[in-house]
This record gives sequence, C-alpha cells and structure tokens, in this order.
Amino acid sequence: MNSFINRERELATLERLHAHPESRMMVLYGRRRLGKTTLLRKFAKGKKCVYYMADQAGEVSQRNALARVMASALNEPLLEQVQYAEWYDLFAAFDRVRSPKQKVVLMLDEYQYLCKAQTAFSSYLQKWWDEHWKDGNLFLLLCGSLTSMMYRETLAHSSPLYGRSSGQILLRPLAYGHIPSFLKEPTEKNCVERYALCGGIPRYLELLSDIAHFDSALVEGVLNPDAPLHNEARYLLQDEIDVPNICWSLLEAIASGATRISELASRLAQPANSLTRYLSLLRDLSIVEREVPVSEKNPAKSKRGVYAIKDPFLRLWFGCVYPYESFFEVGDRNVALEKLRPQLNHHVEQAYEELCREYIMGALDSSSETIRVGRQWGAHYEIDVAGVDALSRFTVLGECKWSRSKVGLSVLRHLKEVAEKEALVLSPAVQWILFSRSGFTKELEHFAAENPSVRLVSSIFQ
Repeated sequence: MNSFINRERELATLERLHAHPESRMMVLYGRRRLGKTTLLRKFAKGKKCVYYMADQAGEVSQRNALARVMASALNEPLLEQVQYAEWYDLFAAFDRVRSPKQKVVLMLDEYQYLCKAQTAFSSYLQKWWDEHWKDGNLFLLLCGSLTSMMYRETLAHSSPLYGRSSGQILLRPLAYGHIPSFLKEPTEKNCVERYALCGGIPRYLELLSDIAHFDSALVEGVLNPDAPLHNEARYLLQDEIDVPNICWSLLEAIASGATRISELASRLAQPANSLTRYLSLLRDLSIVEREVPVSEKNPAKSKRGVYAIKDPFLRLWFGCVYPYESFFEVGDRNVALEKLRPQLNHHVEQAYEELCREYIMGALDSSSETIRVGRQWGAHYEIDVAGVDALSRFTVLGECKWSRSKVGLSVLRHLKEVAEKEALVLSPAVQWILFSRSGFTKELEHFAAENPSVRLVSSIFQ
C-alpha cells in the first residue's frame, strides 16, 4: 500500500514556497492522525532540513533537544555542546553555522508544545524572524495538531506571527475516493463500511488496512479494550480541545438525538448562548456540522439548522459504541455486537448517504447550474440527496438505498410524488438520481434508458 496518498496539492504548495529565493514562513495544521508528519518527511527528502518534533517537556529540555537536532542536521557537533540560556542564543548559534548561500528548512513540528512550554515563544520567533530571518534564505515551517491553539499562535490577528506567514495549509481528511487504496478487497460494500468506520483519517485507515471485513475491523480496531482506536475519541478531545468535558457531553447529546441548540441546552442544563463557543470549536475541527435544508436561501441565518456529528469515527463512537462500552469491557463481545447491530446498520446507511452527496458534488462541472448539494427535509418528508441552483430551484433530487434488494421503479415514483406533494420548485433540467449498492430492477433500468433525466448509480467508487 502506498503510504503517501492524496497530498499532492499540499506537497506542491510546500515545494513552490521552498523554491522562492527569499525566506518564507508556512503554517501547516490540522487534527491528529491526518498525516502531517508524513507530509513533512516526504517534503524534506533531498533538502537541507532541520526537523524537530516538540514534546511536552519543559522549556530547557526543549531548547537542548532542538540544539541536538540542529547539530545533527547541519553536522555541527559544537551546537549541542553549549547550554543556551535563551532562545535567542540558540537562534544566533544556528545562524552562525548554517550557510547563507544554501536554503535551509527549519521544521518545528508539534509547535503548540513549544508554546505551552514557553508562552512567549511565538513572540521570540517573531522578533528573530523580523530582525534576522525574513531577509535571508530560510524556509520556516510551523506544524501542529492542536488546531485551535495553532490558529491562535500563528494565524490569528492577535498572534505575534500574524502577517508573517506566506501561506497556511489546514490539512483535512482524505477524499472518499482514496478509501480503496487502503483495502485488500476494495468492494463497494467494504469501501463504504470502511469509510463508516474510519472516515478519511489516514492513520485509522492504515491501522486497519490488514483487516478485510467490517465486524472484524470494528472489534479488533475499536471495541476491544486493547484495540488501537479504543481510546481515540478521548485522546482526540483531550489533545485538541481545552474544554473536553463540555464537548464530550455535547457530542454524546447530539448522538442521542438532541440536534437543536435548545435541545442541547436542555440536555446539558446550560444556557443556549453559552454553548455557541463550544459548538463553533467543534465545527472548526470538522467534528460537528450545522445542517440546514439545502433549499434555504440564507443557511447561516436559517432557524431550521440542526447539529450533527460530521466525523464518521466519532459518530460511530458516540452513537453506537459509547452507550454499550461496559458490555465490551466485561461482557460477551459477540452478544454486545449484536445488541448494537441496528445502530451499526443505521450508521453505515448514513455514511452511504454522505458519500452519495459527495459523489454528486464531485461530478459537477463548470456547465452545471447546481451551487449547493445536501439534504432536503420538511415536516413530513426527507430527501437523501438534493441540489439547488442560484434561484433555489432543485436541480438534483435523489434517494440512496443501502439494502440487499435491487431498487425498483416504485422508489423513483415515490420520490417524484414527494416533490409534487411538497410543491418543490424544480429546475427545467432537474435530474432524478438513485443510488443502490445492490443494483436496479430491469424495469427501472429500461425506464432510465428512455428518460435522460433519470440516472442510476450502483457504484460511487468507479
């Protein structure tokens, strides 16, 4: 399996900035397990590079460790034989031994730990950058996984480093089309189920790549107390968020069906306006999303918004695993697995619907009138896949069926009846799209062949 997948655009950005004759600063950040360090190491190949991964040690230990790394990378052993009283002393020593004619890359990975060890570290770096490095030949790359802290320390208007960076990369999960690369048996069913388990998180996909089937991957990768991802939800919230307890409670409430701000406030016994900050933080981390019907003309101000867990792994954990966690700790795991089978089936169906919407978005071209794709719902109906144009007319309406039965003409008829009954405003070029993992009946295939406005999709990975 190729361990470096779908990061070509980010790698190209780094290469472009590195090729600039003058000094450049770059910020790379994103949540745990997305492959930031793998990207850095790929980029570092063939370059004069000082790579330092910070940890949670104290300031003096961090300074000494960085000096050792610099000494090794630059082949200057004297660098590590000195005790540096201040960061400025180390920066000055680094400048004395490196060649001004050769571009040097200085990578500070897990940058947030340096800022924790010394709260003024970004200020020190800003001063040295302004006075010594910005007019030189250095590529400074700051990388971190505490997304909110990285933004605050490097990109926010209040940050000492504000305006110094030549660019920033917020690393996101892999696109679903790369899931087959992590599977030995990349059938449609296996790919959808693996997305439902791991989402697009590269490290999760790597850890479970040798396990072919969903149940085995779930048990061996997540449910067993010694499984590699058993405590991942806790680690993720503890590492990424400075208020993990409140965010944990929010995710638990959302997973159990409290999706509106008023319902969440009631469940947590907190004023609704006090939860806005935490929900915004979870949205920034791509853990939670606020959904509105796709036909809403002003989604940000819509009062029909509902909150959902966006990350598939966390949605699986809070919606399926966490309520039954004690069963897996002390009980029969096979019995526990069957207890949560209905929730697991629903979870996979939900993941399939998400992937179908992504499929539609990926299929849009410059000639398409569709500007938004999402779900559409009202008091008495819900449509899995819908797209609208600039006039809020529906350009796409579709249904997704994750079942073992072939989809027939009745599903299409029902979809059209809903659109008529709910008086949905349709574009003249509306497309009716049906997704089915098990294919379609001959009757429906014949009908679609004679009606260009009907499209049938049996595989979203081809």
